Amino acid sequence: MTTATQLSARLCGEPSAEPVWADETGTVDRAALHQEVDRCADLLVRHGVRPGDCVAVQLVPDATLFALVLAIWRLDARAMLLDHRLTGPEAEALTRLCGPAFRVRAPAGGGHFTGRSEPVVEPLADASALPEHVCLVQFTSGSTGQAKVVGRSAASLDAELDRYAAIDHMPGQGDRLLLLCSPVHTWGLVGGILHGLAAGLPVLIPSAQHGAAIARAAVALDPTAVFGVATHFDLLGKTAELPRLPRLRVATSAGMATAPAVAERFRLATGCRLGQVYGMTEVGVITADLAGLIPAPSVGLPAPGVGVRVADGELRVRMDETPYLVEDGVPRFTDGWLRTFDRAAIDGATGAVTILGRADSVVAIGGIKVDLMEIEQTLKEHPDVTAAVVTFGTVIEAHVAIRNGLTDRALAAWSRERMNPLKTPKRYYLQDRLIETPTGKVVRDRVQLLSAFRERTAAADDAARGDQ
Repeated sequence: MTTATQLSARLCGEPSAEPVWADETGTVDRAALHQEVDRCADLLVRHGVRPGDCVAVQLVPDATLFALVLAIWRLDARAMLLDHRLTGPEAEALTRLCGPAFRVRAPAGGGHFTGRSEPVVEPLADASALPEHVCLVQFTSGSTGQAKVVGRSAASLDAELDRYAAIDHMPGQGDRLLLLCSPVHTWGLVGGILHGLAAGLPVLIPSAQHGAAIARAAVALDPTAVFGVATHFDLLGKTAELPRLPRLRVATSAGMATAPAVAERFRLATGCRLGQVYGMTEVGVITADLAGLIPAPSVGLPAPGVGVRVADGELRVRMDETPYLVEDGVPRFTDGWLRTFDRAAIDGATGAVTILGRADSVVAIGGIKVDLMEIEQTLKEHPDVTAAVVTFGTVIEAHVAIRNGLTDRALAAWSRERMNPLKTPKRYYLQDRLIETPTGKVVRDRVQLLSAFRERTAAADDAARGDQ
C-alpha cells in the first residue's frame, strides 16, 4: 500500500537539471524543486505540522504551491486544496465541512508560475478527524449544488498515475505539455502536474487565460500536447494569431462535453483533432480518447483498470470504498459501485462510453418524460445564445447567456418554432453570462442561478436609477 511519503518521493524523483515546470519567464528543474520542497517542509515543521495533520492550501498556482503539497506528503500529512479564486466566505464554508488543522495562504500573489511565494502557516481549531488512508482532500465543483468532500489515498493517486501512463497517446518523455486548465482540480492536478512529475516531461503554464495569452504561450513554449477544458479550445479556435503548431500531436478537453463546432474550429485552426477525457473528482480519469479518434459524442474507452457499467440507464464506476468524507444523505455508493448521476450508453462492440446527460435532467411533465438537456442543446443553436442551462421548478425555465441584444420574446418565438409546446421553456432568464464554478463549469443548480439573476437584475436597476 503506497504511503503519502512514498508518493512524494516518486513525484520528486532525484535532483537533476531535468525541467519540470516552465512558463514564459523561466524554468524549474528537479534540483530547484527539491530545494523548494525542503524549504516548505522546514516551514511546516516549524509551525507544528505533524504526520496525520490536514493542511489546507490556498495559493495562486505557482511552484511553491505544488512544492507545499509534496512537502505535506513527505511529512505524511494530508493536503486540502482550495482554489485561489474562492472568496473568504466560500473557502470558510468548505473548510467547515471538513476542518483542517492548519491553513496556508500567501499575503500577496499573482507572480509567475515558476516564481516562489512566501506562504503563511496558521494553526486552526476544531480540526476534523480524517481516515488514516487519506492524503488529499478535494471538493467537487458544486455546479449542481453543494460541493462534496472527497478524500483520495496515496494508493489511489499512485494507481491513477499508472493508469494515465497506460492510456494511448498520453504525453510522456520527449513531450511538452501545455496545461490550460486549473492545476488544483483533478484533470489539471493529476493528469497534468502530477503526471508530468511522474513521467518526466515538462508542464508548461501560460501567463494568463484569455485567448491571446494562451496563443502566445503556445508559440513561445512549443508544446507537443495541450490539456484544457472546452472554454480554452473555443478561445484558441477563435484566436486569429494562433499558428498551426506543427509539433502539436495531442489536444484533449475535459470537464464538460465539447461542442462539435468548437472541436472542428480548433482542428481547422491547428490541424490537430480534439480529444476528450471524462472523469470525476471522486475517481479521477474514467474514460479517455486523447487523440479524438472515436467519433463524437463518445467520451472514449474506459481507462486501464477502470470498471464501468450502466445500471438503470446511469453510468456506475467500480470502487473499493466510498470516496466521500462527509455524507449528504444521497445514496451515491452502493455495493462497490459509485453513481455518476450521468446517463450513459456503452457500445457493446468497442466498449466506448457515451454520456447522454444528467440523470436529474429528465423530468415528468403531464405524464411524459422530458429531457432538459435536449432543450438546452436546441437553445444553444440560436446564433445569439452563448450558453444555456434549463431547470425545472413548477415549469421549465431557461437561464441563457445572450449577445447582440437578444430579447426573451424573440428567443421564445424562435423556440416555439423548433420545439414541442410541452418542451418549450415557460420562463426565460437572460443575462450577458451565466455564473460559473472556479473550474469554468456553468453552474446548474436552480437556486444559485435564480439568486445570481436576481442580484444582477437588482444591480442593473440600481445603476439605471443612478443615471437618471
